Amino acid sequence: MAALPGPSLTFTIPSLHDGLPLDCRIYHPGSLGALHDGDSWRKHAAIVAHPYAPLGGCYDDPVVDIVAGTLLQLGFLVGTFNFRCGPSFISRGAHGSAGRTSWTAKAERADYMSVVGLVSYYVHFLDPFNEKASSGTAIAHQENREQQGEEGMTCPVRIRPATPESPESTQRASLPILLLGGYSYGSMIASQLPQLETILKVFSAPKCGTPAAEIRLRAQHLAEMQNTVLANAREAATDLLRPTSPRKHVGLRIGGDEDNRRSHESRRPRSTELEEAIRHGVAELMARTRKGHTSSHSERGQTPKDSDRVTDPAPGHLLPIADRTSFTPAYLLVSPLQGIITNLATMSLPPLFSMSGRPWARFSASGSKDSVSPGLSEPDVLSPGVQREAEEKLVQNATLAIYGDRDGFVPVRKLRAWASRLETIENSKFRAHEVSSADHFWARRNVVSTLQEAVKAFASSLLKESTG
Repeated sequence: MAALPGPSLTFTIPSLHDGLPLDCRIYHPGSLGALHDGDSWRKHAAIVAHPYAPLGGCYDDPVVDIVAGTLLQLGFLVGTFNFRCGPSFISRGAHGSAGRTSWTAKAERADYMSVVGLVSYYVHFLDPFNEKASSGTAIAHQENREQQGEEGMTCPVRIRPATPESPESTQRASLPILLLGGYSYGSMIASQLPQLETILKVFSAPKCGTPAAEIRLRAQHLAEMQNTVLANAREAATDLLRPTSPRKHVGLRIGGDEDNRRSHESRRPRSTELEEAIRHGVAELMARTRKGHTSSHSERGQTPKDSDRVTDPAPGHLLPIADRTSFTPAYLLVSPLQGIITNLATMSLPPLFSMSGRPWARFSASGSKDSVSPGLSEPDVLSPGVQREAEEKLVQNATLAIYGDRDGFVPVRKLRAWASRLETIENSKFRAHEVSSADHFWARRNVVSTLQEAVKAFASSLLKESTG
């Protein structure tokens, strides 16, 4: 359907929860390609999280592939990742590895937040063709394409428009979109995330040596490498189109040139080399950062004062980025899970295993010791207040929840009640789309097409709104 190509980048980042490495992939849209001559990339990005790892969920999931591939075709830079990854580059809790996925979702929320930080700073530093200078042209191209009705901008699935924009929302319209999405368990984690700006504050001035600082530096290093790679590739491709021009060596390439994604992942030496290159690059960035931090005061011939702390954090912290790219957040929840927030183990009991439910009774929501993940003193269950705050962001920002009326994990009546409650809140931007005959796994071809069309319609509406 909308299969993803080989990733442009495959690497790891440390989790904010405990520093364990998370497998990550970045996919570049066609607007960053060497031969692209259409609209410029406007820094729209998306993250798609996978379903429950103990049931085989990982970033190779077919539904993740369809959703992420659809967004990529529309021009989003897309990030995918594996929850709770071990140092062997195999997802913890997936592919039969020995790791564990937490019952509480606390660690997984931190994993997702880690990727949010990575993607946001990667997008900020990625500008190989000086796209900022041509953003006005990109908006004009977008408007012309919508008026002409080109393929890909219209879909048979119609998503009811959100409440008319407020003046504050209108100001945000020109910002790039950061679409936070997921499928099944991944959608539940996305729905539980704090507000976007709350997440990004973690990366504003992190202490050196912490996972947050490492993530930010890795994002910057990878983006700077890709700025060179992509610029050289486009320049070389342009030269090749001129018959009289000599062929030019493109230079360094990192990922994105494999015909098969899994064969790409099986090439361990390349992954190891890239990790070593990233570590070396991050170390150089760290050295430059420390040198710049020290000289910022010596060049003024004075010692740090209280007034300096507005822009300079405490020694040993990364400096905030004054012009950091701001985003308009949006949310995409595919087969969202409802009614089992306090009993995540229920997700390990699909209908065909319901006969063997007794061993799982100890993971009830009663708050007993058995319901606590190893290393935690108490269950990390969302309190009503925290859950309400998490839901507020789904109402305040453009959100689409899409589910089937034959979902075997969550009774459709619960999904309908949940969706209706959020849609009817005053000024709500939450929208739901129920697909007839679709189950939790979107296994039938006709419902897969509907899923793809709904994602396309929603994402296209976001792009249209972003043009102001």
